[in-house]
Amino acid sequence: MIKVNNISKSYDDLQVLKDISFEIQDGEIVSITGASGAGKTTLLNIIGTLDKADSGEILINGKDITKLSDKELSMFRNKEIGFVFQFHYLLAEFTALENVIMPAILYGGDRKQAEAKAKELFAILSINGKENNFPNELSGGEQQRVAIARALINSPALVLADEPSGNLDSKNAQSLFDLFFLLREKFHQTFVIVTHSEKFSSMSDRKLVISDGKIISE
Repeated sequence: MIKVNNISKSYDDLQVLKDISFEIQDGEIVSITGASGAGKTTLLNIIGTLDKADSGEILINGKDITKLSDKELSMFRNKEIGFVFQFHYLLAEFTALENVIMPAILYGGDRKQAEAKAKELFAILSINGKENNFPNELSGGEQQRVAIARALINSPALVLADEPSGNLDSKNAQSLFDLFFLLREKFHQTFVIVTHSEKFSSMSDRKLVISDGKIISE
C-alpha cells in the first residue's frame, strides 16, 4: 500500500531523514516510535504530502506522489489521506457536524450526502447527539473523535495520526487506540501512527523505530 524508497530530508545543515526505505501493506496498523527529534513527524508529513523529501520516492497504491504537481497533490491528499493530529484543529465557529463535512464540501461533494456520512461516523465513534455542539462544548475525547470523523469523511485509503493520544487521559487514550482497530476492521483502512506510547505501539501490527533519522528496528 505504501512503498518508501531511499527518502532523505534536510533542513539547512541538519539532516533529519537519512536514506529511509520500508513498505506498509494494505490494511496494516503500523506505529512509528523513537525519541523526540528522531524524525518521526517529518517522515509522517512527507508520506502525507504535507512536506517534500529532498530525494527518494514514495508510492501510495502504486502512485508516485513525489512526481505530482502541487494541485495534484492537494486533490490526492484530500481524497486519499486522512489526518489526525495531537491538537484537534477544529474550527471554533463551526459545529461538530460542520467541521466534519468540510473536507467533503471542499472536494466538491454533495452536502446532504456528506451530512449523512458524517452522522454514520458519529454513531460509529459513539458521539451521536453531538453534531450540533461547538468544539468548546465537547470534552477532549469527544473533540478527538470529531477530528477522526473529519479524517474519515472522504473514505481515505490511508489514515495518518501524529501523537493522537497526546492530549488525552489514559482512559480516553485506550478508547482511541481500540477505535483505530475497530475502524480498520470496518473500513479496511491503513493506519500509520506516530506515538510515544509503548502500550499502543506494542498493539500495532508492526512497529518502526527511528533513531537519528534512520529506521533502526522493525
